[in-house]
Amino acid sequence: MQNALIFSPSFDGHRQVHVFVMSQILEELGFNIFIAGNTREKVSNSFYIDKLKNKPAINILDTSGYTGGGTDITIVEFLNLQNVCKADLTIFAEADNHIDLFTSQIFKTNGRLKGRVVGSFLRPFYYYRKTPFIDKLRFLKHFPSRWNKDQKLFYKFFLKRFSLLDVSLSIDENFASHHPKFTWIPDVFQQYAEVIIKADKKYVQGEWIEKLKIFKEKNKERFPFLYFGTAQYRRGYDTLLKLAEQTGGCFIHCGLRDQDATFSHDVNKIISSLKSEDRFFETNEYIQDPSCIEYFFKSVSHLILPYRGCFGSSGVMSQALEYGIPILAPNVGIMSYLIEKYNLGITYSDSDINSLKSQLQRFKSMDPKLFQDDIKAYMHLQSVEKLKNILVNSFVSAPKKSTRAIGEA
Repeated sequence: MQNALIFSPSFDGHRQVHVFVMSQILEELGFNIFIAGNTREKVSNSFYIDKLKNKPAINILDTSGYTGGGTDITIVEFLNLQNVCKADLTIFAEADNHIDLFTSQIFKTNGRLKGRVVGSFLRPFYYYRKTPFIDKLRFLKHFPSRWNKDQKLFYKFFLKRFSLLDVSLSIDENFASHHPKFTWIPDVFQQYAEVIIKADKKYVQGEWIEKLKIFKEKNKERFPFLYFGTAQYRRGYDTLLKLAEQTGGCFIHCGLRDQDATFSHDVNKIISSLKSEDRFFETNEYIQDPSCIEYFFKSVSHLILPYRGCFGSSGVMSQALEYGIPILAPNVGIMSYLIEKYNLGITYSDSDINSLKSQLQRFKSMDPKLFQDDIKAYMHLQSVEKLKNILVNSFVSAPKKSTRAIGEA
C-alpha cells in the first residue's frame, strides 16, 4: 500500500472540503493517508475534518509546532515530514501558500521534495492585478529579498524552468488556459462532498426547510437576498444586508454569524431593523444536509455576490449555478471572466456601490430563464466526474523522474 501526504496547514472554510474530497479519492485508490494541518487553529466549523478523523486509513498530523502553523515550513522540516509519512505521493491542497518552499528546491542538491508532488493552486491573483509603474520600481528595489515568494516569477519561470512539481492544478480556467504547465480542475469540490454526504443519509436538517417555508410565505412579495456560508467582510455580508434593508427585500442567511468579524456597515443595527419587520432569517448553524442546502439555494431566483476585491473563484457561485441560478458579481477576476464568457449573469464595477445598485435593479428585472440554457451548458463542463478523473490521473500516473531534474528546461 502506498502512502499519500496531504499538506494543508489550515482547515478553515473551503480547505477542509478540498482535503475531504482528495482523501475520499485517495481512499478509493487504496492509499494509506496522512493529513498534515494545524489542529489547534480555530475554525468556523470542523464537520468534514471530524469525519476524516474517524476513518482508520487516515492519520491526522499536527503542524502547529512549525512556523506559521505550517504555512512557513522549511524545506528541511518538510523533507523530515515526508520521511515520517514515507510519502510516495505529496499533495499541497493550497499550494499558493508555499511558493517559497517550492523555490527553495532550486539551489539545494539534496533538497528536492520526494516522490510524486502535486500542487493545487487556488489564487493566482497576480494574473488579474494591474501593477502601477511605481510598484514595479518598488519590486525591483526589494527583489533580492522577495524573489523566492514572487507569484509571477514562480508561475511564469521557476515552475517550468526547474520542474518544481510533477503536477500543477488550478481551479482558475482563465489562468490555466494561458499557462500550459497547469491542468484546469472544475471548482465543484463542495458538490462532490455533498454527493458523499447524501449517500450517508445521516445528516438531516429538515426543520430548517420548514422554518424557511414559513419565512418565505411571509415575505412572498419581497425580493430575497441569499447569503450562503460564514459571514465575512471579504464576501460582502454587510453590503448584502444593507441592500436588503434599502431595497425593501428580505435577507436569508444559511450559515454562521462570526461575532469576531468587523464590517463597514453596522450589521447588528441593520439586522435589528430587518427583524423588526420580519425580513431577516438565519440558521447561525452549519448546514451539511444536501437537501437542505438545495432548498436554501432554490429559495431565490437570483444570487448577488458583492465580494470585495476578489480575483478568485467562488464555491458559492458554483453551487448556485448547479441549481440554475444566475449571478451578479464584480467585474474582476475569474468570476467576471466566467460570467461574461458563458453568460451566467451580469457584472458590476468592482467596489462601486452605485454601479452595484444600478446593476441590481437591472438584474432583478431579468427573467432567470434568459440564462438557463447557457448555465446548463456551462455546468456540463463542471461535473464532479470530471473533477474526480483529473484528480485520479494526477495522483496515480507514474512519476517521470527525469521531469524534476535540476536545471531542466
